[in-house]
Order: sequence, then structure tokens, then C-alpha cells
Amino acid sequence: MVYDRRMRADATLPRTRSIRIRRLLATARVIHPFPTMLNVVATAVLASIANGGVPSASVLVRLATAMFCAQAAIGAANDYCDRDLDALTKPNKPIVRGLIDPARALALAGMFAIAAGALAATFGPLSIAAGAAGLAAGLAYDVRLKRSVLSPLPFMVALPALPIWVWLSLHRFDAVLWWLVAFSPLAALAVHLSNTLPDLESDRRAGVRGLAHTIGLVPSLVVAWGSFAAAIALAFALGAYLDYGWPLFLLGAVPSTALLATAIGAYMQQPNASRLQIGFGLIGIATACLAAGWLAAVT
Repeated sequence: MVYDRRMRADATLPRTRSIRIRRLLATARVIHPFPTMLNVVATAVLASIANGGVPSASVLVRLATAMFCAQAAIGAANDYCDRDLDALTKPNKPIVRGLIDPARALALAGMFAIAAGALAATFGPLSIAAGAAGLAAGLAYDVRLKRSVLSPLPFMVALPALPIWVWLSLHRFDAVLWWLVAFSPLAALAVHLSNTLPDLESDRRAGVRGLAHTIGLVPSLVVAWGSFAAAIALAFALGAYLDYGWPLFLLGAVPSTALLATAIGAYMQQPNASRLQIGFGLIGIATACLAAGWLAAVT
């Protein structure tokens, strides 16, 4: 009898372990790992530019972890707010599959947001303020703006807020950084539209009415590609007014131009959802290259 009970207990161990692994993977997915880690890498690169070299391990870890927590909070909140929509359009999402409870996803978003604020506080009040602006923009997108024609607005706020937050956190802010407002919203518009387009039709059928859903696929592609090209052109034009380190700027601007051309060419060659997804990744990386090159050139 004792032996039978032990056999049954041993048999349940692999299943219990498998459930735990699935839940752990679901937690990893709910924080949207690709955009989260892209922002973490961008933070580390920007910190090195702002500091004139790699910051100390303590500073770099706190900055990167703060960004990870902020982006994880936005990702978890997104899955929580979109759970009804995902049930119609993305049945493999962790909440829809029952791998993670909605209340747990919301709790994760809250805990990550608090952790991001606590880490930003170690750099001072200005770091808290700039970080809060970026986090608030992401959460506003999740809660409401994603489903309205103002859907690009959070991206247009959050993109310039990231380098400004890094420079403020390192106490190296310079007024030249305000010129980011001249071209970074154009790049942010391209990132937003590129992110939306792979799910355009399914989201539209589910009742989402963001900017891309309102104007349609082809106009959205034209606006996305055109706005990013305009961001590159404007970044070049600012060189006539600002004191650029041109070799550093070109190290970012040339790859970003090539990545835009690759995104356009890939879709024109085979216009489907997978190429739209690839385009989003390429535009995201191109934005990071352009921003890094410009910031290195002017600071």
C-alpha cells in the first residue's frame, strides 16, 4: 500500500514539473520579451554614449533593470487589457490559454512598475519624472489609446523620453537633446504602424480602431516608410545647424537607411504577414541605430 502511494506520487512529479515550466514560460511571454530586451539593449548602448564609455557595473545594471521592469510592466498590462481581443485573434497568448491568470498578469504589471520606479529613484527625482513619462505613455496605450486614432501618440512620447531619461539619470543632460523632438516622433510613428500591421485584419474584425485600422494597409505602409525616411532626412538636415560628429552620425544613419530599404524590399517581394513582422523588427532596429548615431554625434 505504501509502495503504491509512492508510485503514484512519483508519477505526478514530472507532470507537476511540466506545469511549472509552462507557467514560467507563460510569465516570460506575458512581458513581451523581444521589445523588452530591445529596449534594455538600447538603454545600455545609450548609457555608454551618454557616459562617454561604459558606466560602472552598478550604474549599468540599475539602468538596464529599471528599463526591463518598465517594459515588462507595459507588456503584462497589455496582455491583461487585450485578453478579450486576444481570445478572438491570438488564441496562443498565455492568458487566453489559461497558463497565467489575468489577476496575476495585472499583479505582475504593478510589481514591475513599482520596481522600475524604485530603481529610477536611485538616480534622483528627474530620473523618476522622465521614467514615469515613458511608463505612463506605454500604459495609456494599453488601457485606451491602442483602440483609437491616437494610437501612435504613446510611441511618439516614449521614444524621445528614453534617451532623455538616460541622460538625466547619469546627470549629463544637455539642451541639444531637445532636438530629438524634431525627428524622433516620425520614427516612432513608423515603429507603431509597423508593429500594428501584421495583425491589422484580425484586430479590425475584433473591433480595434487604431490609426492603421482606420486608414488601411497600403496607406499605413506608405506613412510608416515615408515617416521613417523623413526622420532620417531631418536628422541629416539638422547637421547644418548643430555641431555634428559626422562619422559617428553616419555609423547610425547609414545602417538605418539600409534597414528601411530592406524592410520595403522584403515586403514588396512577398507581401504577407510574415514579411510585415520582419519589417517591424527591421524598423525597430533601424530606429535604435539612427538614435544612437545621432546622440553620439551631438553629445
